[in-house]
Amino acid sequence: MVNLINHILYILHKEVLSMFNHRFSYWLAALILCVSLLGVTTTAQAKRHTRAATVYSAWTWRPKTKVKVKKGTLYTSIRLTKKKANLAKAKYRKLTYVTGKQYAVKKANGKHARYNYIRSTNGKVKGYVWSGYVHQLKRKATTKKRSTQVTKTRKSGNSTLKSSEPATPVLSTATYRSAFLQALNNERAKRNIPAVTEAAAYDAIAQHRSTQLLTNFAHGDDQSDFIADDLFTAAGVAGLRGECISMDYMDAADTNPSASVAKRDIHEYIYNDADSNWGHRDILLDAANTTIGIGATQRPSSEYVYGAIDMGSN
Repeated sequence: MVNLINHILYILHKEVLSMFNHRFSYWLAALILCVSLLGVTTTAQAKRHTRAATVYSAWTWRPKTKVKVKKGTLYTSIRLTKKKANLAKAKYRKLTYVTGKQYAVKKANGKHARYNYIRSTNGKVKGYVWSGYVHQLKRKATTKKRSTQVTKTRKSGNSTLKSSEPATPVLSTATYRSAFLQALNNERAKRNIPAVTEAAAYDAIAQHRSTQLLTNFAHGDDQSDFIADDLFTAAGVAGLRGECISMDYMDAADTNPSASVAKRDIHEYIYNDADSNWGHRDILLDAANTTIGIGATQRPSSEYVYGAIDMGSN
């Protein structure tokens, strides 16, 4: 009798173990499947959510500069999320490009860098490349023709003709500031954006920045540090949120050359900024930017004017 009972218990024990192993295998398989699906989903989501670079400053200049680019990755947008071409390839190396836009960005890895928007002279290749790979072509010496004026003078009964060139316009920084501020606030009013207020502390730094542009036309130094940010910190001035810089020229034919160049800069920043992904426009028309500093410096013996605009919320 005891043997029979032990035999029955043995059979029941085997059945329970079999059922347990079967269910364990089922749940283990289900768990592995879920983990696999989760991995696929996570990978897919990671691919769809590539981290993008952010622009914290942008600038433009005219006339655009002819350059050569021998290497580097060309991106489709300043967000640097999609690669377009490897510029080291022969078909790209032989091309000549033009550039008139540059951006200071914070990359996805946290590092700061500058990128130029370039376009080939044949119009077929365009995009964004690290500024360190952009090299300006050497310019050929040229003589700029100017219109001449003829003046008649009389001396000893003789008529003598003299020709003279029109004088190079002289920049009035006060006029430039006034015209720029008025034009900018007019553009903001059209879009129901509150006007910005000019601040003396911001003006002083922006003016210093405009003088620096004569020797370093860039937002960053050799280490790609944001120069304006360092100047604001050193001066104890808070609130800097962005900067725009420009290089333009005064036309002697204009009635008010200083005001005209300021208004032209506003127009370029706001209406002709597609190549810069509208970076300048976004800085100038940002409702969060309530304070402005305006600086302008004329290159000696030249009609060219370098402008620096610092925007913030002080």
